[in-house]
Amino acid sequence: MWEPERGIMIGSVRHNDRTSVAHIFTNRHGMVPFIWFLSGNSKNAARNTLLQPLTQLEFQAEFVPTESLQHIKDIKNSSPYSDIPGNPFKSAIALFLSEFLTYALKGEQDNPQLFRYISESVRWLDEAAEGSYANFHIAFMIGTASYTGVCPNADDYSPGCVLDLREGCFSNLEPTHSDWIDSRLSYKLHLLMTSGFDDIKDAPLTGQERVLLLNALNNWFRLHVPAFPVLKSIQVLEAVFD
Repeated sequence: MWEPERGIMIGSVRHNDRTSVAHIFTNRHGMVPFIWFLSGNSKNAARNTLLQPLTQLEFQAEFVPTESLQHIKDIKNSSPYSDIPGNPFKSAIALFLSEFLTYALKGEQDNPQLFRYISESVRWLDEAAEGSYANFHIAFMIGTASYTGVCPNADDYSPGCVLDLREGCFSNLEPTHSDWIDSRLSYKLHLLMTSGFDDIKDAPLTGQERVLLLNALNNWFRLHVPAFPVLKSIQVLEAVFD
């Protein structure tokens, strides 16, 4: 039975000349792979542009539990972006978010609160003024972790604490292993954990500190999410924001 659904395009893989496999995070069914028929004529070429990462969609879907790929039709862009496509900095962040979410949401079931968080967050990025979103991708990773159940408890923080990445908590003692971040970066990470997007610009992070926190959070997910990889697009962000 066909039913209306909303989704966020996370990424796609070309299957053959006529189709791609689109990985879409849906509002009611979590991460779902769909068979996506590519348009071969100019009249319907706009359909192919909907495969761009983080495009927000409305469509009709048929969910058959026994099928590995689900079917989709009547697809439209529900919230076109005005700035992300033409802004090289926001586009680089969107590319990073796409790779990050590919692994962070793998196997994620229905989670309407997380869907709403991602949808509203990316809309915020699209509308954000220059100079206000340099810390966005770090705050977004933390926010996503809070909805997937792998985020440290901000209430455990006190001045001088370090974040133990293996144990997943703030600690007054420096761990004997190497997977932790020092008190200076832990303080700034805590600021981002407890700030809304409109306030993240006030977190006093240098470019080098952003890179250190990105790599630390990447390590965090690798420690707590099975098969989470080293994210290649971190290097892209470094190059663009350098």
